[in-house]
Amino acid sequence: MIDSIKKEYEKVLTKRDEVRELLQNLESENPKDTYNIRITRDRLAYWEGKTEGLKYALDHLE
Repeated sequence: MIDSIKKEYEKVLTKRDEVRELLQNLESENPKDTYNIRITRDRLAYWEGKTEGLKYALDHLE
């Protein structure tokens, strides 16, 4: 079980970093595109929350 959580945690970290980079690019290249920036911020919040939840699970299972 811990191994599957670790694998999922690694995937989520990668996805979180991708969305973070996308947000930085959107904000720097097209700062007036508020709709896409807001949606990307929401996506980033989702992945950050999932990352924190999996990290919490790993810390308490080990």
